[in-house]
Amino acid sequence: MNRKEDRPSKIAYERHLNQMGVPEDQKKSKGGIIPDYVKYGTWLRVNKPEFFKSTYEAWKAKVRAEQDLGD
Repeated sequence: MNRKEDRPSKIAYERHLNQMGVPEDQKKSKGGIIPDYVKYGTWLRVNKPEFFKSTYEAWKAKVRAEQDLGD
């Protein structure tokens, strides 16, 4: 995990969320608050920064634990 690109970053987390898409139960068309067409990670980072930060920290710990197991 010495290489910078191998480290879990906020940008990598945002991209990960963007690939996953908006959860069905949070889409506006299903009664949620997030527009159906947005990039989920980007929307969270901009509109819910505290939630993004806390879930990023949990994701980062998980990724690092998985990387440690692989070493």
